[in-house]
Amino acid sequence: MHSPYSPTKVGQRKFTRVVKQDESIGSLLTPPEVVPSGSSNISIQSCLTPSSTIGSSSTSSHPSSPNHHTYYKANLSKAQFNSILVNCATNLLKILYTTSHYGQVKFVERDTRLFIIEILRRSKTSIHSLQLTCYYIYKLINLRRVSYHFSSMIDSKKMFLVLLIIASKFNQDHNYSLKSWCKICGVDSESSKNLHQLRDMEITVLSQLNYELVLSGDKYENWCNVLLIFAYDFIKSQFIKTGPTAIGNCNNVAQLTTISSEIVWDLDTSSNAAKIVKWYKFFKDLNMSSLNLVKISFSSFFSSQKGSKIFAVSSSPSSPSSPSSPSPPSSSHSSVFISTDTNQAVLESRKRCMEQANIDLSHIPKKVRA
Repeated sequence: MHSPYSPTKVGQRKFTRVVKQDESIGSLLTPPEVVPSGSSNISIQSCLTPSSTIGSSSTSSHPSSPNHHTYYKANLSKAQFNSILVNCATNLLKILYTTSHYGQVKFVERDTRLFIIEILRRSKTSIHSLQLTCYYIYKLINLRRVSYHFSSMIDSKKMFLVLLIIASKFNQDHNYSLKSWCKICGVDSESSKNLHQLRDMEITVLSQLNYELVLSGDKYENWCNVLLIFAYDFIKSQFIKTGPTAIGNCNNVAQLTTISSEIVWDLDTSSNAAKIVKWYKFFKDLNMSSLNLVKISFSSFFSSQKGSKIFAVSSSPSSPSSPSSPSPPSSSHSSVFISTDTNQAVLESRKRCMEQANIDLSHIPKKVRA
């Protein structure tokens, strides 16, 4: 039970007054979640930061916030979406430490990836905070001038930690203290040296970012779409398993619904190295000031990859004489449907002959590039 003067009760009263003045204040941090009509109760959590789970809004066919995995209409599960964002952060750090001013610091991809996963798990960071962290990494990549002292004193793990702290503080008013972050990292939280070092790194990185941390509205939405296009360049293929579902009481009418999705990552070292260089040049030329003037759609990019990187694999068909068997899709359908009997042969064929083509950047308008 809380007393009337406890911090929780005082915070709730202040929040109630703020909501009465402007219920759309949450849009300053991130695009608002879908609120059912007739519902006047807005939770504190939804106004501070979007939840990493869809919850009651999962029934909406068009979720409004890019922090939801269903927003991108790519048949991704929540776990796959989280994995994609982790790979985004890892590859952005790889760009930062292998092609830019930070090249003198050794970058170990495997250790960095494991560190990111563990820190995110322990801190229970929201999707929005991770997307902001990736944005701040991009801003560091795009810096024209960096002091040698700064670029040589922070390795990739410390850099991610500091940027995550900054993103979490920007995204949420109530956050961990530096002592708590030290505990999350597994270092001595009682050591004044560790606290001072973490505080100094935070101030240094903030000065390099010029304290420009705001990312909201159309810029935020477009950045999230660019981020997922960037992630899909490092995916070799995605197989979406579909199956027929009867409509109503009529057994001979069916529609294809997604059963599961499998992502195969591109593990070719030379191919990934070329993509890192290509994306470094892209991010250096990306004009964020124009990112709110255009509309970047990951859905359009995803549709263009059907048949070359995205494959819809049909489940085992029924007997041809069965009336419940749905008619095959027309040849004009954008997806490629493959029988389960030939799945293995197709996969082996793709491994042998499918070349890794450069990502199609036509879905990112030229005005946001140099």
